[in-house]
Amino acid sequence: MGETDKSGIGTFYTDHWRSIEDERIERYEQMFVWHDAQTTLLAPAELAAGQRVLDVGAGPGFFAGGLAGLVGDSGRVDGVDINARFVEDANRRNSSANVAFHHISDHVLPFAADTFDRVICKNVLEYVPDLQASLAEVYRVLKPGGRVLVIDSDWGFVIVQPWDKATVDRFFAAAAPAFNEPYIGRRISGDLAAAGLHSVKVSLSPFVDQSGRGLHVLRNMAGYINTFGTLPEAEVDELLGQAEAALEAQRFLFCLPQFLVVGEK
Repeated sequence: MGETDKSGIGTFYTDHWRSIEDERIERYEQMFVWHDAQTTLLAPAELAAGQRVLDVGAGPGFFAGGLAGLVGDSGRVDGVDINARFVEDANRRNSSANVAFHHISDHVLPFAADTFDRVICKNVLEYVPDLQASLAEVYRVLKPGGRVLVIDSDWGFVIVQPWDKATVDRFFAAAAPAFNEPYIGRRISGDLAAAGLHSVKVSLSPFVDQSGRGLHVLRNMAGYINTFGTLPEAEVDELLGQAEAALEAQRFLFCLPQFLVVGEK
């Protein structure tokens, strides 16, 4: 499972991205499909045609494919990920000349200094084993005058209807060891400044779901909880059943704000 830390769970928060079972791959390919509405998340990056962009933690590649459309044929997008299957699938799925994916084994980025106009880190920094080292690499490959945009969650700000707040807090606290920093949203602005970036600004974009997409998130968390044994499986099953019944009754609501944090080099 990796090195042991104080939680006794080791480095699961990184290791579970290196090797992913087929069922979870299938779920991620539903969760991570590009939606045009995601351009709202990207607004602080001020993307433009012709830019070279790096997608850190590119996963199945859908997001980088959307980025490639935004920078056009005159631009280029490179994606990096620690999961070899993600990289292979993403390269097969995105055959355009202006997008490519690269497998990495740690925080080291396989690019020269001052390469990218923009670096996007979407829902990845909560998992990295060494945040400062990862941000130092991001800073290194960013061109002077370039921008970093971090899009990430903070698992202390979640609404799940029909659960009450105490239940939501208990559920997500039980899943928290899946993240090296489950509250990255509230702290990342300070970390970007410490990494040398300036003009750091924070905004929020809420993810609000009534259609059931949020159930994918809850099922992911349930899988973590069952792996850790931090709640009884019967209780986890009961909570998921409540959420599924609420969806059927048109009473389901899932809300998770995304922190949009931008800084300049």
